[in-house]
Amino acid sequence: MGLPEGLAAAIAGWDVGASKDALFDDGKQLSTLIGRATTPLSVSVAEAIKG
Repeated sequence: MGLPEGLAAAIAGWDVGASKDALFDDGKQLSTLIGRATTPLSVSVAEAIKG
């Protein structure tokens, strides 16, 4: 894709980390930040499909 080798490796590493739950956080920080409970992705997708 024309990316520098170091950047491509970093992006690949982020993807591997995400696949190993590196982004998981049950500390409720996002809910606190936005002032409401978060919405599960499955619910958001189902609502988007319904229109």
